[in-house]
Amino acid sequence: MKIKLFKKVAALVTLMGAALGWKEEVPVENGKLKEFSEEQKELLKKAFGTKINLDEAIEAVNKELASIKNDAIEGDQKLIDAREEIKQMLKEHGLSQEDVENLAKVEGVQPDALEEIKSMVQKFTQDTDAKLKKLMDEAVSDKPQETLKHKDSMEHSKTHLWGDNKNELNAFEGRPWNQRAAGHISKPTDFSAADSTEIQKLKDDVALYYRQNPTDVKSLFRDTTGLPSFWPRRTNITDKFADGNIVSAEITQARKKGWLPKNKQLIQPEENQIFPVQVDIEHSGFELQKIEASWLNMMNKEGSQPFKMTFVKFLLQELDKKARQEDRIVATKGVHVKTPDNATIPGLAIHRGDGIFIKLWRAVNIDKKVTFSLIGNPTSANIVDYVKNLIDKNIPEEEKNNEGLVLYMSKSWLRAHVERKRVLFGLDNNYTGQELLEIENYPNVKICALHDLEGTDCMFITYDNVIETYENVPGEKSMYNFDSLKRDLYIFADYKWGAGFTHLGTKTKDGDPDAFKVQTVWTNGLSPFKDSDDASRFYVRMYDDATGEIALPYKNITVTDDWATDITDLSGVPEGTIVRIKGNTSLAASKYVVDDGNITLAGDANWDIKSGGILTLRANVNGATFTEVKRTVTAPTTPDSNVEFDGPTFDAGEGYVFNYTGGIDQFEEITGGVEGQQIVVHGSAAGALTFVDVAGNINVGAGAVLADENDNITLTKIDGVWEEVARTIA
Repeated sequence: MKIKLFKKVAALVTLMGAALGWKEEVPVENGKLKEFSEEQKELLKKAFGTKINLDEAIEAVNKELASIKNDAIEGDQKLIDAREEIKQMLKEHGLSQEDVENLAKVEGVQPDALEEIKSMVQKFTQDTDAKLKKLMDEAVSDKPQETLKHKDSMEHSKTHLWGDNKNELNAFEGRPWNQRAAGHISKPTDFSAADSTEIQKLKDDVALYYRQNPTDVKSLFRDTTGLPSFWPRRTNITDKFADGNIVSAEITQARKKGWLPKNKQLIQPEENQIFPVQVDIEHSGFELQKIEASWLNMMNKEGSQPFKMTFVKFLLQELDKKARQEDRIVATKGVHVKTPDNATIPGLAIHRGDGIFIKLWRAVNIDKKVTFSLIGNPTSANIVDYVKNLIDKNIPEEEKNNEGLVLYMSKSWLRAHVERKRVLFGLDNNYTGQELLEIENYPNVKICALHDLEGTDCMFITYDNVIETYENVPGEKSMYNFDSLKRDLYIFADYKWGAGFTHLGTKTKDGDPDAFKVQTVWTNGLSPFKDSDDASRFYVRMYDDATGEIALPYKNITVTDDWATDITDLSGVPEGTIVRIKGNTSLAASKYVVDDGNITLAGDANWDIKSGGILTLRANVNGATFTEVKRTVTAPTTPDSNVEFDGPTFDAGEGYVFNYTGGIDQFEEITGGVEGQQIVVHGSAAGALTFVDVAGNINVGAGAVLADENDNITLTKIDGVWEEVARTIA
């Protein structure tokens, strides 16, 4: 009998064979090991050392021999093993008859064994056919709570998760996360060991997954950008590039005698740029354990057609979700800010590159390539007429009826447009509902909501092929690299990404009647960036280059936490631009905007950047100098939903916090509100406000006098009456 046929005691038998010089056969007599001589026993004891007892080792081997039938020992144990293995595979995988026959065609297998195997396959296929017929005859049921079971009931093979033997990523060997998913182990993977083989396995699996599924990876990572699907994508861009655009003036005239040429033409390039992007990710072993647990919680919850994801795939998806979201944001409202080589603060994603919003803003406000007729702000009441006026007053006649025009607006304004049209068409007998997304008299103009216009009133129109996104190497952004050092896992990627207009407009002289005719983008002139209040206003964060001079990439700026230089000069915007500098309370020490350069401050008083306030300036002639308009010296606060009142009553349905602003002495009634609602009323320094019992409406026990803003009273509506539950009164 050959040593390799022993399973439970293979190591013992191998050690014995090495010590006693066995070739291939194990000396067996009467179902037991042959009696060893004293000399052989001494050799075995020396080989075993002190860790293995010779008598116990011989007894263990003899027990194994006793469990094997004599006919199996005398015959070929491989045949029995093959039969058992085939039975198990049939049970787990349902191999085809051809697969099993090929498996059985091994040298030394007897003909009767092959017939037995064929019989097993035939029975299996008959049972499978019967089950398939039953399923086909039954009505389709798509109830995840019935079709999906707990992970413990999912079918796994001996070696692979989900029985996916062809996918190395689902193998159990070396992958504790797969073993845990199958229920083989319960403890989290130890990613924190200094010599962690699990981290190395993750690195190898990422590379393997990308090689095996390049199309799948590109689909996962590119389709989650969230930009309009009809925008073209230009590839193989390495840096800057330009699209040439030609504009021709009037050319024809009546016949005449003399020679009077009038072929005036202007060619202007539209320059765009692609920007390099860097992804640096660092995971500790503890973080990887959390991700592993999160993946297991996600298992088998994707509906009646579960998406069988491995830990590697899940890890890649989680890493990439945020990056693809940031690609969308950069493509729309990104403003490029160069990160210094010696930077100690990571750059913001939104400053990776220039998006279409900043290019539109510069075309309107700085380059003057795009002009517009001012039509005011949209409202929920005028929105339907507003979008029609945007077209009528800005797009020339020869273009406004062309196909392929797209009007971009925020999702909120799109909803307002739909709701208003529903009201206007409510009594129309021909109303079908299809008109809600159409512009009156302009069915050729498609409305498209851009997520990143939310919170603004900006709307603009262009052709559906004018806005493009740019890549260098297609799919490059999904090429993650993994490395490890001691107990940490490092993930990094580099790619290039950008977006822009193939053409915006051509700069003309002021008052030129053909100004609109040389444009490809038309707008209502409002900013595509939030600019309504100090708290939500969009600011570009600048790094300190130690010069004190700032070339403004946008009209509103702030500074990084490590800013350490006084600001003396500004540039980069035209006359009339209102510039805001927002302070930063996190600075290590006070630094100032001073009027030593081209900035003139009120009363020559320097403004402290560390105050966190806002300094507002106006650009003078040619943008060469700047003059202070106003300043604040405290950080702006986010507007709250508090309700202010100055009368003897208020409606509790308007909020939960009510601030008295003065004007009365005694409160009389609370209207509205729902049962169980709790409200807080704050006093004011403008005068004392007294709360007393009001029959059927307010019950405060003793009178409560709110003398200033520090005093308040809390009331809850119980059985229709506002009952006092707490008060803070000095």
